Amino acid sequence: MKHHFLLTCIFLLFGMLSCENFKETPAPGDFPAWIKYRVNELSAKTGESCEFIYVLKYEVRGRYYYNIDFGYSSCNNCNLFDENGTRVGQSVLANQSETKIIDQRPACVFPK
Repeated sequence: MKHHFLLTCIFLLFGMLSCENFKETPAPGDFPAWIKYRVNELSAKTGESCEFIYVLKYEVRGRYYYNIDFGYSSCNNCNLFDENGTRVGQSVLANQSETKIIDQRPACVFPK
């Protein structure tokens, strides 16, 4: 009986240690399907790695907007899209009190 308990403890210890090194990527969640296409399209144009591209989801007055943000870009919200994937102007995020970031994920989360 002691051997079973000891083996179980060792097994759990190794299991917990291996979880620390495991990096779980978040599921794409409720991001629309067109996000993957836009990320691939924009990263191909710039040659940017997906590790330096982030997708931000904003909520403004009950509507959602998505920004594909490049880590080395000096342009803020230049790749801003509405819920349908249509490019919109930066002015939709102008009122900071009505704008909140709902989610932010690296583009590598979205499968190629």
